Amino acid sequence: MRLRDPKALGNRGEDLAVSFLKKRGYRIRERNFYTRWGEIDIVAEKGGCLHLVEVRTVTRGGLLDPREALTKKKRDHLWRAVQIYLKKTAWNGDFSVDFVAIEWDEDEPVIHHFSQVLEDYWG
Repeated sequence: MRLRDPKALGNRGEDLAVSFLKKRGYRIRERNFYTRWGEIDIVAEKGGCLHLVEVRTVTRGGLLDPREALTKKKRDHLWRAVQIYLKKTAWNGDFSVDFVAIEWDEDEPVIHHFSQVLEDYWG
């Protein structure tokens, strides 16, 4: 699949991430939760744990490691968005900030799912 428009590529990646998570037993609670600090792409729940998911879709051959898309600035903004979501929803259970990186080439996307990517933010 060739998607030249970055917005279309991102939307397709988020749809694929939702499908990926559902197949692994996650229940999608919300998509695109907006705050002044940015958005949380997917909010899902599995086994009583809330997963706040950032999705990045890149074309294969771009980044050496898809986690490089999570710059310090992006992590800072994501953490602030997570805090707003948790306060707004009064969630007081376990939670994980996850990252789904999708590397797309002409044939099949490769999906990487990383959990607890901001673990160092809440020591």
